[in-house]
Amino acid sequence: MRIFASMNVRTLGELEDAVRVAKGISDTKALLQCAIELDALGTTQARASSANARGIAELLSNNYAGALEFFHAALGLLDELGDRSGVARATGNIGSVYLGTGNYKAAHENYHRSLEVHTALGNLNGVAVMSMGIGNVYKETGDFTSALEFYHRALQLYKECDDRIGEAAVSRGIANVHSATGNYPVALEFYHRALNLHEELGDRLGVARVTSSIGLVDNLTGHYAAALDHYHRALAIFEELGARQDMAHLCSNIGSVHGNTGNNSAALEYFRRALPLFIEMEDQSGVAGVTSNITSALAHSGSFAEAEEHLQKLDAMDILVPGILLTREQTRAILQEQTGNIDDAAHTLQAALELARTHGLALEQAGFHKELRDICQKKNDFAGYIEHNNEFTRIIEEINGKDTATKLAMQAKQREIEAVQREHQKHMAVLHSTLPKHIADRVARGEVVNDHHENSSVLFLDIVGFTDLSSQLDSRTVIEILDDVFSKCDAICAKHQVTKIKTIGDSYMAVAFGTANQIANSEQRIANQIANSEQRIANQIANSEQRSANPAVRAASAAREMMKITLNEELNKALEKALNKALIRFRIGIHCGPVTAGVIGKERMQYDVWGDTVNVASRMESSSEPGKIHISQAFNEALNETHTAPRGEMEIKGKGLMLTYWLEN
Repeated sequence: MRIFASMNVRTLGELEDAVRVAKGISDTKALLQCAIELDALGTTQARASSANARGIAELLSNNYAGALEFFHAALGLLDELGDRSGVARATGNIGSVYLGTGNYKAAHENYHRSLEVHTALGNLNGVAVMSMGIGNVYKETGDFTSALEFYHRALQLYKECDDRIGEAAVSRGIANVHSATGNYPVALEFYHRALNLHEELGDRLGVARVTSSIGLVDNLTGHYAAALDHYHRALAIFEELGARQDMAHLCSNIGSVHGNTGNNSAALEYFRRALPLFIEMEDQSGVAGVTSNITSALAHSGSFAEAEEHLQKLDAMDILVPGILLTREQTRAILQEQTGNIDDAAHTLQAALELARTHGLALEQAGFHKELRDICQKKNDFAGYIEHNNEFTRIIEEINGKDTATKLAMQAKQREIEAVQREHQKHMAVLHSTLPKHIADRVARGEVVNDHHENSSVLFLDIVGFTDLSSQLDSRTVIEILDDVFSKCDAICAKHQVTKIKTIGDSYMAVAFGTANQIANSEQRIANQIANSEQRIANQIANSEQRSANPAVRAASAAREMMKITLNEELNKALEKALNKALIRFRIGIHCGPVTAGVIGKERMQYDVWGDTVNVASRMESSSEPGKIHISQAFNEALNETHTAPRGEMEIKGKGLMLTYWLEN
């Protein structure tokens, strides 16, 4: 008999979540697998998501033309569906393509267009992603203060969304800005923050990339041994994961460190390891860059004939990156000078100087002036020596002045951001102290909280005889008793997913809300349990899950536990001393039905619940008895269990005769 293995077919939502995760950890294989599964679903939405996944994979592979084609295909399908959120994501992805190709104006326009839609839709994660994208544009164009502002905005939003992948990415972006401006201590702080997040997520590729960035800081600060240590640790992970593009760039960086220490043979070893990787990936820019490095290392090591051969290869390449062109010309000048052609070397350096001026590369200009100065000294050209030395000195002083101004501006921006964050934290602390966390977060986002819940269970608890009890105790003991009881009630509510609303004197009010999301999540978990376990066990789990999704069950569980609350030992002794007894008793009332919930007030906000359901629950409590939980007929039916006992009909103020029950402890 032939047995067919069942395939676990992922849903559209599951695949879109998988695409987001794969994008965050740069997993192109997972992206393409998701695209295949999305195509198999066949719907227009799935085809749009597939095009998006393929576009991201192409973008991560630096195939910008292919990425743009897929993103535009996704955009067309999403526009056809009227999916504004999807259109915003696709527009943002197109912005990322333009960022990669250096078209910063188009990138900025697309990011802002996407940001506006995400903001209008209240999509915080989308706003965070686009804020980070805009920060990337500012970083690439040298506007570091604006980059820092948008990066920190994204960081705060990622934290609110609990998106640790995004938080790790933007922390690395902030570190890159500080590294670019020479603020290495702050850069390292954010690199290590990103590193910790990648480690928590189990994202080894992210760990390796941040480790490599830390190595770059070591290299820039002259800590070459530490740089090599970080680089080799990162390289080991890249090799294990088969991340060839990262391997290529890192081998080139390791070669540069060896070149900085004068170890040209080791530098050549790693440059030559990088070259075939760049060739294999058809990365022409990488091929040109590492070939230029090889040529320079050969020239500095005295291998002039071989260096000349590589220089001819460079001349045959179509090189667009200014830095590579300048390195090539600098190497050409070295070879010309070594063969006695000093005038040709001076001419080459002068041409390179003009190229550096054209691209506004000040540091490179200073370097060429210095080399021209040295050639003038060899030629006994005193006037030329003074001219180039003066220009070298002027540019260096100008760079230092700009660097100082940039650092001061960055420090001022960092202080401003930190001040805003402190105020925000204070504001959030106040909100969290007065409102439930999920409500406080909504208020902080500027939402007007005005919700209708069709099926909720409202619970009131009252301390029996507290008015008489408080008249016989000192005020300090009274407050401590209330604090002890209500703190334990808070913990019980949190345990059973019941929301505390407020305390009024010696009364405590809480609500177990019923939401569609809870039920949907419960059903999904049940389906997963059934798929992966025996039917009998799955049915037991399903029954348990269904009951936990039922607000009546959660309210009943909380009420039963509240009835068992006892005072701490110190307060018990105080009661015994004052009243000759240490017994504190409660009565509870519960009813279920529709409620309206919202936040009122501006200065002293309060989250409250209104409706007839609240009034009836209050009546259940006031007509209860010490040590008992009084419930309505509606709650008894919603609870659907045998551990209740009829109390009979009784007159309820404002409602007339009602059949009520006792909930057994």
